[in-house]
Amino acid sequence: MTEIYLCDSLIDMAADAKAQRDAGSIHTDRIGKVFIVVAQDVRRCQICEQLFTRRAASEHAKAACRPIS
Repeated sequence: MTEIYLCDSLIDMAADAKAQRDAGSIHTDRIGKVFIVVAQDVRRCQICEQLFTRRAASEHAKAACRPIS
């Protein structure tokens, strides 16, 4: 009985902490691209399937690209 109460209390505490963090914040939608991590410093764009370094992927995320047919 004590274990169930403790578990429920921890869940409630985590939910309360999240509510406090989110209080007063404005959530806006973010539009971006999805990249798959291929290696430690290599990312693949899910739209055009090109490979980029982490820094180049950050810049590519702002650019328009098209799927390769």
